[in-house]
Parts: sequence; structure tokens; C-alpha cells
Amino acid sequence: MTKPDEAALETWIEQCVAHLRDAENFNVHRPHKDEFLLLYGVAARVMRYSDAYLRLLRCGFVSEAVVLARAALEHAVTLQWVFIMDGGINRFQVDVGHDRLEHYRNLAEWLNHQELAEAVVSLNAPPKGKRLPPFMNMLRDLDQEKFLETSYHILSQHVHVTHTAVTSFIEPGTEELHIKYEQKYSYQYQATYVVAVSCMLARWVVAKLTDNPRLLELLDKTSDDLILPMTLIDNVNEKKRRKGLADEAQQT
Repeated sequence: MTKPDEAALETWIEQCVAHLRDAENFNVHRPHKDEFLLLYGVAARVMRYSDAYLRLLRCGFVSEAVVLARAALEHAVTLQWVFIMDGGINRFQVDVGHDRLEHYRNLAEWLNHQELAEAVVSLNAPPKGKRLPPFMNMLRDLDQEKFLETSYHILSQHVHVTHTAVTSFIEPGTEELHIKYEQKYSYQYQATYVVAVSCMLARWVVAKLTDNPRLLELLDKTSDDLILPMTLIDNVNEKKRRKGLADEAQQT
């Protein structure tokens, strides 16, 4: 099977970004009406990271764009896990509640803002229950062939302080090593492919939330044309999926 060219992947990413950016509203599928506002922002972040990825790419900041490719993948995988797994929505609600409190506590301390600190105390306690598992656990739940896990680790080389922070800025000379400011990134195609996958995974959830058969048909066709996984649900045992979703998956 011939792999898609990079231009086709970039065009797909642009289409996904435009879908969320230009939509005035969405017709939310009634069974998912309480989930849409909870999950929309995660999908929107995937698209904005992907949009920014392309912008940096085209400005010559390929290595810096890789950071956004990793962020898009992390959000897309989390979105799929929350939507697919049994209890995922509730666990995300609990996690959001805890995270909100922790954020404002830290913000009050960071700003040394006494009034904000007092306001945080008056906030409602987060809902009871389990929070989301660590991201790598969620990734491994959905990624049987470990392609996404390997991609995540490779992309992380440009997020954390690793050997690439040293080697990317040194080049051999005739007699000695030279430092340089510009850095080359040798895996641009692979990074762009991961961003295209992230857009597909996020857009599939949006299609499910809005019960959009035409969009699902487009995703199915594009999945075949560009060799992109439309969803990771097939990697999850039916007993671990949320109720009703197994039947929906057969319709995609």
C-alpha cells in the first residue's frame, strides 16, 4: 500500500481545522448532549495545535512544531479514551473538577492573590470517583501495535531535555566541532502523519457526538485513502467499552 504524500496529509489537517474553526454550531446527538461541552474543547485543542503545527512548519520551525505534534497526539488519545472506555466520561468529569481546584490554588499562590485564594476555598468540591489514569496507561489501552506510543516517545525528544538538545546544535567540521543555531529535523513526514492521525481521531469523536453520517462517511473514505486510523475502538475489548458504543462502532 502506497503511503500518502505529505501534501495530502497537510491538506487533510487543514480541512479538519476548518471544520471546527468555521462551524457556527453543531447539532448534538441527544444521547451525547451532556458530553459535548465537556469534550468539545479537547477536540478544539487538537485542531488548534495542528493548525499551529502547520504554521510553524511553513515558517521553517520544524523542530519546534514537533512539540505541538506531541500535544495534539496527547489530546486526541485522551479524547478517544474518555469517549470510548466504560466510565471514561465520569472519570474525566472528576478529573476536570480536581484539576480546576488545583489550578486556581496554584494561580492564587503564583499571583500572591489573597482574594483569589479565599474564593478558591468557597468553590464546590469536585465530584467523587476515580480520576483519569496516567496518560501512558490510556495510550497503552488503545494502542495494541505501539505505533502511537513509539511516536509519542520520539516526539518527546524535542519536548524534554534530551540528547537532541546537545546533538542538534553541533555539526562536525574538518578538524573540530562547530555550534549552530538552526537545527534540522529529519522526520518531518512522520510528525505530519501523527498530526493527521490526531485530527482524524478527534474528528471521529466530534462526528459521533453530533451523529453526522455524512461526516462519518468522509472520515471512512479518508481513512482508507490516507491510511489513517479513524478510531482506536477496535483495540478495546467490548466489555471495556461504554455501553451502546460497540453497536455504534459497527456502523462506522
